Amino acid sequence: MATVHKIDREINVCLPFDEIDVVAMMDVADTKYAVVSVVEKGVSRLVSAPDDEQKAIDAAAVSPCLSNESSSASIASVSVAVTDNFSNIEHRYHTDARVLGTGHHGSVRRCTDRTTGQHYAVKSVRKSASSVKPADLRREIFLLQAMKHASIIQLRDVYEDAEYVHLVTDLCTGGELFDKIAEKASSDPENQATNCFEEGESARILFQILTAVSYMHKAGVVHRDIKPENILFETKDADSPVKIIDLGLARQHSSLEGPMETAVGTHYYIAPEVLRRCYDKSCDLWSVGIIAYIMLCGYPPFNGRNNLETHKSILRGQYRFSSNDWSGTSSEARHFIRRLIQMDTGRRMTVEQAFNHPFLRAKCQSR
Repeated sequence: MATVHKIDREINVCLPFDEIDVVAMMDVADTKYAVVSVVEKGVSRLVSAPDDEQKAIDAAAVSPCLSNESSSASIASVSVAVTDNFSNIEHRYHTDARVLGTGHHGSVRRCTDRTTGQHYAVKSVRKSASSVKPADLRREIFLLQAMKHASIIQLRDVYEDAEYVHLVTDLCTGGELFDKIAEKASSDPENQATNCFEEGESARILFQILTAVSYMHKAGVVHRDIKPENILFETKDADSPVKIIDLGLARQHSSLEGPMETAVGTHYYIAPEVLRRCYDKSCDLWSVGIIAYIMLCGYPPFNGRNNLETHKSILRGQYRFSSNDWSGTSSEARHFIRRLIQMDTGRRMTVEQAFNHPFLRAKCQSR
């Protein structure tokens, strides 16, 4: 029986740009940027900081929305506005006190339109957090507003007050893909062949992820942080659609600009060329391949005792399909993964090639 590595999620932290070294990347566990485990959730994001990136990641703000009693004096104390339009979200939406989740910049709650009774989610981003730069937040809002696709979370409203920017989006009640993987991977640890997604279900989810990636890439947008935590199930139904969320690290990019050079992403899912700081949109396809691997066996192909070892493993690019864990999978599924987790970006599948791969064609057509 092969050793199964748990996928941990940790507090979101990052290294400053000049401390990320591809050749001898420092072990963050031995620095002041140490990653602290929180209920086995939250793999830290690797974020560096030229002009279009975040410079640091703070623990997420857990804060209520602005109340009706908020004073205009507090508004005057904010020198930089993100939207140039201050308004009180509570005038239109009633916001629940209970926090549904926290991200790298803010907390998420359920809110209800006072007129229609429709439920939404609202992410409240604290503007005073050192990780929040107005230009970055404007970019995320712009990209969310531009993305109109069934498999990408839809931005419905934006409100700004003295302390926070509130992003009102679709409400997804089915939970994260990460949680579904963790649930299946812990259901029967002695029988690895039965504790992961079956291939038809995996293909259905991967197809939806790829349709969203295709849409973004055709619009000139690269997500750069595709991972199970950023994929939500719309409902709790067994066949629920999924949606990609969190465009905080996404950016517009054209091949005419030359390769991107900013090392951003999340450790298990980051492509080797991103660590080498010379990459394009195909980095998103690598991440989809990592997700496919994890969905079918329950653990990542590249791992290590710390982030340094994980990065070295990714840069080596050597992984295997253990017979103990993969004997029940099809050759088409393994070939699909090999074509995505491909070190040579010229040989890595494009989105269109992935759509036409026998694994997706056969599994999706048979459902």
